[in-house]
Amino acid sequence: MIRTLTLALTIALLAAAGTPALARGDRDQNNLREAAAQGQVIPLNRLVAEVQSRAPYSDMTYLGGPQFDAGRMIYALKFMDGSQVVIVYVDARTGRIVGRKP
Repeated sequence: MIRTLTLALTIALLAAAGTPALARGDRDQNNLREAAAQGQVIPLNRLVAEVQSRAPYSDMTYLGGPQFDAGRMIYALKFMDGSQVVIVYVDARTGRIVGRKP
C-alpha cells in the first residue's frame, strides 16, 4: 500500500515538474511564429539548406527535430557525421553558425 502510494506520488510530482517545460516550449514556438511572420527570422528550411551547403556539413545528414531558443534566437540543428551526432547552433536572424558540439 505504501509502495503504491509512494509510486503514485512520485509520478504526480514528475508530471507536475514537466509542465513548465512544456509551457516554455509552447511559448518559444509562439515567439518563433511571430518572429517569422514579421520577417525577423530566416525560415528553418532555408537555414538548414544554407548550413548543408557549407563544408563540412555538406557531407552530413540532417536529422531533423530542431530546437529553438527564443531568448537568444538560436536554432540547434542535429546532423549525423558518420556515427556521431553533431549539433550546430545557428542564429535564426542571420543564418550565421555560432557554435557546434562536438
